[in-house]
Amino acid sequence: MKSSPESMKITKFKSPLYWVIAIIAVFTFSSCSESKSKVILNHDVLSECNLAIQNAIVLDATNPPVGSRRYFYASVAAYQAIQPFSGDLLSLSGQLKDLEFNASPDTSKGYCLDLVALAAYTSTAKALVWKEDSVVAFRNRKLEYYKSELSNQVYQNSLSWGDSVSSLIVKWAKKDSFNETRGVDLYLAKNDAHYWQPTPTEYMQALEPNWKKIRPTLIPSANYFRNTLPKPADYKIQPISKSVDSEGNEFIKYKSLNPEFDKLMIEVYNESKNLDSNKIRIARYWDDNPNSTFHYGHATIKVLKVSPVGHWLSMFSTVARNKKYSLFESVEGMVRLSAAIFDGFIAAWDAKYHYEYVRPVNAIRMHMDSSWLPLIETPAFPEYPSAHSVISSAAATVLTHMFGEYEFTDSAEMEFGLGTRHFKNFRSASDEACLSRLYGGIHFREGIENGKFLGNAIGEHHIKSLKTRKK
Repeated sequence: MKSSPESMKITKFKSPLYWVIAIIAVFTFSSCSESKSKVILNHDVLSECNLAIQNAIVLDATNPPVGSRRYFYASVAAYQAIQPFSGDLLSLSGQLKDLEFNASPDTSKGYCLDLVALAAYTSTAKALVWKEDSVVAFRNRKLEYYKSELSNQVYQNSLSWGDSVSSLIVKWAKKDSFNETRGVDLYLAKNDAHYWQPTPTEYMQALEPNWKKIRPTLIPSANYFRNTLPKPADYKIQPISKSVDSEGNEFIKYKSLNPEFDKLMIEVYNESKNLDSNKIRIARYWDDNPNSTFHYGHATIKVLKVSPVGHWLSMFSTVARNKKYSLFESVEGMVRLSAAIFDGFIAAWDAKYHYEYVRPVNAIRMHMDSSWLPLIETPAFPEYPSAHSVISSAAATVLTHMFGEYEFTDSAEMEFGLGTRHFKNFRSASDEACLSRLYGGIHFREGIENGKFLGNAIGEHHIKSLKTRKK
């Protein structure tokens, strides 16, 4: 039976009401689909975020322990913000000390997960740095990009959740005793040549003498590993005569009474006299002292450098890019790395101010050469153990356990004019960082080797104690 012309018209041409309903249906379906979407535009966004903190540390001339605190809390915020969207990652709530995190996102909404991580990270960083302009400028530039790539709904959902996580992490951070260590009495070095004294050329006050009071992340206490750390060689001396240096300054000559200490001191001195170009480059490459200065005539010039934590996070980012890690793998690596380093600084600083051990520059100038200076500037805190050895060994232990062996080229120091270094794996990078302190003339071998011992112990403790994956 043939259709009538009228019936054909009805089939071909729909009524206006039909099209209104159809359009509404399309938008409703699109909106529902979008609200449930979970997109990732940039798996490497946290590497860029780390650079924002690095820039703030350089501008603030922040010391390494304080810098480690910034990276740690920002990394925790990013991790906690995107962890609920992963099927494999576990919350850090109840694992990190005093962290009780009960918030959760509305998963019926749409999110851009790298924007979530960016928002949580930068909002936390902004709250912890002193000169926040670099962090704010970075955040604003990135937000403009996400605005142009995402729907307004997904953009707002992501920003709101990330910032809300940050506010909770910042509240937790403020209870770690950091504020209580600000503005307290300065450390008074003992008026005794057996112990640490301010070092040339700046003779600065000791940095962060109360850092052991900061709440650790996973180690039970700041001094938890101290009893397992071998004691440094006894530094025993006695005055023998008065003398005058090449500049006409009178000083007291002392005699060392411990041959074991003499060997350590002589090794540093002899190394300084026989440095080849490679050793000099290694010492400067791993200097990582954001507070270093040098003098040109009457001018004192600040030298901008990356901090130890920034250096290690940059190396990890290089490997993450090369191995094409997902956003979840990257945030997991960064939170575990920054947590181990943060604990490493707390444990190292506890030991440093417990032993108050003399620096090579003061011992050598007292016993061997009154005008001797090391290749790199001696940091303003006691020698034993080497903190760079502690945190580098802890970092290498954690990263090797998580991500295995991987050959890579480190470019963390390129922007500071120090080129690149090639390493077979994380451990070879760590070993070079440790040895750099001998070449630089700022640590005895004993402080370096026992610093490695302490760092490895902290790294192993983190591997056993922190669970970030369900399987």
